[in-house]
Amino acid sequence: MRITLDGTPIDYHERGDGPPLLLLPGGAGHAGVFDGLAAHLADDYRVVAMSSRLVSARPDGDQSPKAYAEDVLGLIEALFDEPPAVFAFSAGAITTLDLLARHPERVRLAVVHEPPVFGLLPDPDRHRAAIEAVRAAARTGDLAEASRLMTEAMTAPGPGAATPELRHPGDWLEGYAETSPEPPTPELLELFGRLSELQPLFLEQVLVPFTSADVDLAALGPRLVPAAGIDSRGQLPYRAAAALAAGLGLPLTELPGGHLGPVERPTQFAAALRALLG
Repeated sequence: MRITLDGTPIDYHERGDGPPLLLLPGGAGHAGVFDGLAAHLADDYRVVAMSSRLVSARPDGDQSPKAYAEDVLGLIEALFDEPPAVFAFSAGAITTLDLLARHPERVRLAVVHEPPVFGLLPDPDRHRAAIEAVRAAARTGDLAEASRLMTEAMTAPGPGAATPELRHPGDWLEGYAETSPEPPTPELLELFGRLSELQPLFLEQVLVPFTSADVDLAALGPRLVPAAGIDSRGQLPYRAAAALAAGLGLPLTELPGGHLGPVERPTQFAAALRALLG
């Protein structure tokens, strides 16, 4: 499905019936990565997964969380009669922080999963330099080197920050260590192939401006739930989520999987998210 907002086409997927639940992906921002998760949630929620304008419109130049948040606001106002719960990860979580800071009345609850907001970390300049190197490699066309630098940046150890209280909604943690990610479906594998074409745009236009975005902690309010994947412990996006929780005096909600938990473990993730939203 597609909606046009101020001249910009925005794609979205919708299924199910019940209270509204909006899903915002990370990376380039394709709604299809949520198909597995949405299938498990559609019995309880009206689930809308939204693609970013990078996917739908292929714009030129640096993208911004503010512009993406305005897209989300437009979709909320067009589709929902009441404020939805929002689940978002990575770049989508950064978009959600901007949305919640400026339009808190339009969101019932926002679960932000591993937003890589470097400004909240004790060593932001080091991380920003590493991400600038990723973008520089991508702009030369060396995507293999850009991917290597990206992995290095996201997994590099760093100084410890304040450790918030940890919460685990539902009963998924019991026996979790004996489980594995689900095999990707043929549809998801095909989508990953298409998304590889968008990777250069993400690395050149989204990665730096989003990870460098300022976060107004005072404006976020009580509707926010910082979250991270249990398998991401120690990695940069997890540390950023922990810093966000600590800065707000909130617990950090751990969910199944790692940075891509909602994509790689949709069954477990849906159960945990349902318990959290309930």
